[in-house]
Amino acid sequence: MRAAEQGAVSAVYFMLRNPSPDTLVLHGVEIDVAGGVSIHRSSDTNGMAAMVMQDSVVVMPGDSVAFQERGLHVMATNLHTALRVGDTVVVRLRLQKDRVDTLRVAVRE
Repeated sequence: MRAAEQGAVSAVYFMLRNPSPDTLVLHGVEIDVAGGVSIHRSSDTNGMAAMVMQDSVVVMPGDSVAFQERGLHVMATNLHTALRVGDTVVVRLRLQKDRVDTLRVAVRE
């Protein structure tokens, strides 16, 4: 997760792996320190940058999806507190069948 000031915007990057034989669907993300959280995909078409909100992300069996800068990522808006390098933030991934996976994400530059 990127360092940011209180009230600002940050982004979360990670690798979502699906080692199971079933399709995995990410339906949403929760971050306690953020007033709003959404999944976006960045794109660059003919020199025009754009972000498109994603309702869900599908990961096929045995596959992985990278959440990374200039690609698919999680936006955390209206931060309740400043995020400093070295802090750790709890991120909850809402998956199908009421499954929630919890990540501890380090704050970096």
